Amino acid sequence: MRLSLEHNIRAVERDLSDAARKQLPFATAIALNETGKALVELNKRHMARSFNSPTRWTLNAFHFRRATKARLAIKIERKFIQARKDYLLRQVEGGPRPKTGIERMMNANLAYSGHVGFVVPTKHIRKNRHGNVARGQYQKILSALKVQGDKAQNETKASGARKRRSRAARYFTPRAGSRLSPGVYARKGKAKPEKILAFTSRTPRYQKRFKFYPNMNKAANRVFPKLFERALAKAWATRRK
Repeated sequence: MRLSLEHNIRAVERDLSDAARKQLPFATAIALNETGKALVELNKRHMARSFNSPTRWTLNAFHFRRATKARLAIKIERKFIQARKDYLLRQVEGGPRPKTGIERMMNANLAYSGHVGFVVPTKHIRKNRHGNVARGQYQKILSALKVQGDKAQNETKASGARKRRSRAARYFTPRAGSRLSPGVYARKGKAKPEKILAFTSRTPRYQKRFKFYPNMNKAANRVFPKLFERALAKAWATRRK
């Protein structure tokens, strides 16, 4: 989101003296940056209400680009690392999501007779307190299926044998002609296998859940005028005479 107040400032400028007008860029930059801080914190509270147990990574996904006297605008945006992740954008805009890195690896490298398409967790897969599948668990699954981009990370015959002896979960996909539906299964010992990841050709779609733009615009219009008035008064009081 980009917040520009050039038109508003020109309206204020007409009512100021020449001396006060010189303080205007400095006061505006201060007010904009204080507004940016307030909006980032407010956005955290909105995410906490919109999402179920969001991670600290998600809550801290946004920052703002600071204003200067030469550039009187701030921009609330996702941080660079988080911006490469698509999940927040999908919550804002809704609609279909592109394939994930895991899905691309499985489609390219998995020795499977059927079609992988999209990969969707089932109710049988273990999730953390935030309702997500841990990255470490995905790595174990990818290694067991031998689809890691780095071949050295894939499970070997020896490590697979040790896993069977320890009764740790083993991961596999159904063979051609199997009665099992497409996906990834986990088996412990001689127990019945459980489907933990489903393969589907249907693109997952998201509903709009996070009202980022309306919330930020409404808050900016409410917060900035007060901060601007305060900043202009301070700039005037501390000016060089």
